[in-house]
Amino acid sequence: MRRVALRIVRLQLVIGLAAAALWWFIGGPIAALAALTGLGISVAMTGYVALKWAVSGSAEDPRAMLGGFYRAEAMKLLLGTGLIFFGVFLFRDQAAALVTTLALTLAAYGLVLLGDIE
Repeated sequence: MRRVALRIVRLQLVIGLAAAALWWFIGGPIAALAALTGLGISVAMTGYVALKWAVSGSAEDPRAMLGGFYRAEAMKLLLGTGLIFFGVFLFRDQAAALVTTLALTLAAYGLVLLGDIE
């Protein structure tokens, strides 16, 4: 799990920094800062789930594992929702930069996880 989380975060950083550079070119430094905020939200959500799984250890019972997974994902969504509302409030005029960068960086989950399917 730790290895997968690190791969996701690395890809999120690459995507997010590229998006921030593009937003700097399109909308200036404040747009780039909003994009970096979107990247930070995405990485925080990934880090939360990875940390939650690392702290919980390995459960023997599959039901306990699944329950832990659902709780971690639910809390990740609540954390993300709160951070997104706060970020959009701070960067009202540049909310598009924040939201598009966040959406692009969340695509890293699919790219990494689908790449592991054999």
